Amino acid sequence: MSVGGSLAFAHRDFRALPPLALPPAPAPAILARWRQRLAKPEALDEAESLALLADFGIANPGFEIAGSASDAIAAAGRLGLPVALKTAMPGIHHKSEVDGVRLWLATLEEVALAYEELAQRLGPRVIVAAMAKPGIELALGLVHDGQFGPIMMVGAGGTLIEVLRDRQVALPPLDGLRAMRLLDRLRLRPLLDGHRRRPAADLEKLAIAIARFSLLAASLGDLIGELDVNPLIAGADGVVAKES
Repeated sequence: MSVGGSLAFAHRDFRALPPLALPPAPAPAILARWRQRLAKPEALDEAESLALLADFGIANPGFEIAGSASDAIAAAGRLGLPVALKTAMPGIHHKSEVDGVRLWLATLEEVALAYEELAQRLGPRVIVAAMAKPGIELALGLVHDGQFGPIMMVGAGGTLIEVLRDRQVALPPLDGLRAMRLLDRLRLRPLLDGHRRRPAADLEKLAIAIARFSLLAASLGDLIGELDVNPLIAGADGVVAKES
């Protein structure tokens, strides 16, 4: 089939889709608060980014900010072991590049030791985060284009995001049906159905999470130069954002 023929069929299928059925938007007061914050020049840190996603219905495993060893220990006790500790010092945007992440801390003693080591090297402010259940790692992205406005991306995530380059782009907003069409065009799509004794991901919840991210892009994308969620972990129990 020619390229022109393929595009014609794709346009036909697009026109046949039902009207958008968007997920509920956050309350106007929440949108106004985020518009006020995003209008400031300072970039969002990880905690703020996760809170923004949560306000649009995209869950995370749970996290707290800590500024001392005792705070970190208390947070780990509330979140439940094992936990991760990550530097949350202002100005550090690539934590792995400064060796600022400690994963799978299984005891409170390990939490205390990891905190002291990170604090001495990088500074006292850290994020204590519950460890997410395993699943398929995807990535969501948002950039603001001068001609088209907000553009969103869905693709393979985790450490392989730049290796596989398996991604699809779309103009927001999307509903669950249109989000599923993006997923169906990814090369990793068969992995979401389960493989090698791993359970299938909950595709409906994954599509809804993508639709909610698209609503964020459509609602606030004019104030966001770039936003990344990597990884977005899709498992049998649902979807969580670990970092952005």
